Amino acid sequence: METGLGHGPIIWKRPETWMPVVRSWLRPRLAKGAVGRIRTADLSDLYADDSAWLETLLAEALPDADDLVGGFADELDRMVVRAYHGCRTEDAGEYFRRGIRVHRREELEELVRSIVAADDRLRWMLPTLAARMADFPSRCDDHRCFVVLDDRALIEQAAHYLIYGSEWVCAVLGHGWRDPLLERGAPTMIEVDLPVKWVSVGLREELSKLLLGEWTRQTVAKPSGTFLEDFTFTLHHDLPPETVVGHWHPERLVDPLERMRIHRPANTICRHCADDIRE
Repeated sequence: METGLGHGPIIWKRPETWMPVVRSWLRPRLAKGAVGRIRTADLSDLYADDSAWLETLLAEALPDADDLVGGFADELDRMVVRAYHGCRTEDAGEYFRRGIRVHRREELEELVRSIVAADDRLRWMLPTLAARMADFPSRCDDHRCFVVLDDRALIEQAAHYLIYGSEWVCAVLGHGWRDPLLERGAPTMIEVDLPVKWVSVGLREELSKLLLGEWTRQTVAKPSGTFLEDFTFTLHHDLPPETVVGHWHPERLVDPLERMRIHRPANTICRHCADDIRE
């Protein structure tokens, strides 16, 4: 999916996909010699996500230039960003056919009932299942879906979504009764090309700050890559299937529900992959 500027998606982990865009946009808005001064500035003590990278850039804006953060946020409105959704599924093809759907509590409740009813180890929960579900009444995720800017954040910090599936289903079953979840499907990373205009103005501005600050760090420090960034896009509508551009199955995950233990899935192929192999 191309942006309105003819570029492919912004991919956070690949600076070459967005550094030229930022540089081109900044060029007429920075004071003469700004890039040279930024490159020679002593910023060696800054950590990777230090706000001072952005502050250094903003200090070089022309006096008559519009607010750089807000201006670039408006520019992002024309672009597409690669985002990721972590899940556990038997068939990743469902996402290519139906897209990424917002959380629907009634569907999750039906999923819990079907999991418990189908597994001998869990059927003892049936008489009290309604009460167990009522013990977790939070509906903060209802009619929302979530994708992240950096797939490493899911793998290294929030892999429970891929290891077990729904966080709410995992909570209802409780600690010690998660094994059946490990036998359903495979941990899956869904890749999405998200039009930035679909996210809130606040998130666009946060993304603008992030990219402008990292552009400065990349320009000065020339690191080998971008830092792991925990940036989540919260959406209040389904993502249509045409936004889903790929998927893969991680072979190593860090489980935050088991004291950050390394988890290596027994299954790293889903029905969609198997169908592709047979073809």
